[in-house]
Amino acid sequence: MRKIINMAAVAVNTTPLDIDNNIELIYQAYSEAVGSGADVVLTPELAITGYGMEDMFYVSEIMHEIPSLVVSLAARLRENTYLAVGFPYLVDGGQLYNAVALLTKDQVLGIVFKQHLARSGIHYEPRWFNPWHAGSKIELDFAGQKVPAGDIVIVIDGVRIGFEICEDSWVADRPGRSLYLRNTDIILNPSASHFAIGKQQERSHFIIEGSRTFGTVYVYANLLGCESGRAVYDGDCMIASGGKLVAVSPRLSFTPYRILQANCDLRVNRNQRAQSSMLLNVSDAYSDGVVFTDCRFNDESDTAPIAGAVFLAPENEEEAVTRTVALGLWDWMRKTHTGGYALSLSGGADSALCAAMVYYAMAEGLNANGYESFMNTMAGCGLKFEPKAEGVSYEEYLKTVIMPKVLVTLYQGSQYSGDVTFNAAKGLAEEIGANHNHWSIAELVKEYIRLADSLTPDRPMTWETDDLALQNIQARVRSPGIWLLANRANKLLIATSNLSEASVGYCTMDGDTSGVISPIGGISKSRVLKINRYIMEQGLSVLDNHLYAEDRLKLASMSAIVAQAPTAELRPVEQTDEGDLMPYPLLDEIRSLTQNGNLTPKEVFIELCRSSFAEKMSKQSLLNSVRRYYRLYTRNQWKRERIAASFHIERDSADPKTFRRFPILSSALSREMAALNAYAVSIGLE
Repeated sequence: MRKIINMAAVAVNTTPLDIDNNIELIYQAYSEAVGSGADVVLTPELAITGYGMEDMFYVSEIMHEIPSLVVSLAARLRENTYLAVGFPYLVDGGQLYNAVALLTKDQVLGIVFKQHLARSGIHYEPRWFNPWHAGSKIELDFAGQKVPAGDIVIVIDGVRIGFEICEDSWVADRPGRSLYLRNTDIILNPSASHFAIGKQQERSHFIIEGSRTFGTVYVYANLLGCESGRAVYDGDCMIASGGKLVAVSPRLSFTPYRILQANCDLRVNRNQRAQSSMLLNVSDAYSDGVVFTDCRFNDESDTAPIAGAVFLAPENEEEAVTRTVALGLWDWMRKTHTGGYALSLSGGADSALCAAMVYYAMAEGLNANGYESFMNTMAGCGLKFEPKAEGVSYEEYLKTVIMPKVLVTLYQGSQYSGDVTFNAAKGLAEEIGANHNHWSIAELVKEYIRLADSLTPDRPMTWETDDLALQNIQARVRSPGIWLLANRANKLLIATSNLSEASVGYCTMDGDTSGVISPIGGISKSRVLKINRYIMEQGLSVLDNHLYAEDRLKLASMSAIVAQAPTAELRPVEQTDEGDLMPYPLLDEIRSLTQNGNLTPKEVFIELCRSSFAEKMSKQSLLNSVRRYYRLYTRNQWKRERIAASFHIERDSADPKTFRRFPILSSALSREMAALNAYAVSIGLE
């Protein structure tokens, strides 16, 4: 019986419906891992088709091709090595299942179906898939092969291998318990778990606990990259053995795939199970749910070093978010084959962060993939660059040759814009090497006002009577110009609204919301401000740096951004965004309590009165802020329905298509607000 086994977890950057390329990436990663000694290679959930196919899962012609594609992949494998691949499987009766198969040379050894479907947050799996019933097993005619399928454990050379598929491991009644009863040695977890702040620590808990409780080697492989547009997957791979983490991969790689390998001692886990053997029944270990094969592993090495325990470092949130958004922008550009981005760069915090993210996307894309591969990717986007001259550093080449063709920025000043934002935008654009331009919208605004006044000559527009209209026309006039530059240069237009402001509609439709992609639309304004300071002081660390002189890429020009109070510069008098709304930390706390906690307005107010905000603000001020939040939230759902696609970064999102649904027409929570008001009176307010 095998004692030592080399496990490989592979993060793969797949694309929905790009089946041929997905399979080729899987095969390349498998070949590299096996070439480094891997016995078993695990790839992410639904990797063959891509996880984010949405309603294309219903297209049966694609589904009918899957078995033959999987069998063809098996034909390319090496003897005595094993590959786990995920795909959607349509059974004869018409039901669709989320499946993973264990392959070896010319054989599909078994197929396991997902038992617990993700249906919270951005996940919508029950729309497409059926859950498999625990304990059920069938035999399939799989492209001409008779294959056992369902809730099974596959035995190879005495080693028992089982699966938990992503959500299976997040639930209380996880399949691992049943796998433990069947003496499983290795649990493989193919996943598609999108990035969210703090999520890596949560994953590590169920991986470590799975290894300890079930007495197994536990291998976790996550999807990588911005697969289908909104979610960014961090490519987090982990291996645990003996109840300890023994290998953890770097996250958020810009390469097409990333491999994590570790030699694991099966004896450690078997000894652990032996000590709890009184809880086990031998009949379970030889039930119908255990599939014995004639397959073997290659001879094991007597000198292979066993992986020891490793430490999972605490997450640096600013670093992780910066890398996530940059990776998302890298994938958007290369997967849409578009020649970069256009951005209305106002000199404020939001647009400055968007610009910095494009710079980091290119910097890491170049570093991670190398010069030649990067150039090939850019050629696929329609961009060609003059070759790097000898003696020119990669940092200089990035800023002087690459960035001017990738990012077009435009400062559009109005009569209320000042030198501070003009110089801040100019300084940042120069430091990152953007193709920067500027013009004034003042005359365009005046002409629109003149045209409007010509329709009502007896009532000209004034700030006293038309404040909102006069603000919005300035924001909207900026949109056609930057769209024009984007279209002319074949660029993706970036929208600059953030999560905090989008959640309450503090944004202008066809103004700052204009764009194809809103990269910071999933980031709270409080965090935007922190990240800008982090970029200035620390910079983004370069993963596996082999091109640049420094391991961190800082942007000193962010100092001019950080020094400002956020302002839209749309009024003739001094204006700040927090003055228009409320302090951003308070807004973000109300938003989180509402969207993550699902609390009513009254419950939110009570929580705030118990929080640290009550030490800084009066209860009346907190009450007014809660009222303002819900007034803006309920009346601006129509805006959230139209916001550009954004990346999910925080635990919640303003995107109604993939996270929080709210009726466009409603009572505006009148009953709930009445309860809040009654409570306020009962505690002596007003």
